[in-house]
Amino acid sequence: MTDFLFARPSVLEGIGRNIDLFGILNIYNISKNGKDADARAHVNDVMALGNDFREAYKKYINGN
Repeated sequence: MTDFLFARPSVLEGIGRNIDLFGILNIYNISKNGKDADARAHVNDVMALGNDFREAYKKYINGN
């Protein structure tokens, strides 16, 4: 799974948000355009599904 499209704030940013009245601390990860963002999200979704299928297969084979 990925959190590419979400901001990853630090502890200091979290503290700073208490006094950030105008929301200037909001910085998000960006892509060149919407197609690039969609493609990256799609690849990450397919990879997550692959990981889920592998884990399910391992559990099925091991009888868990």
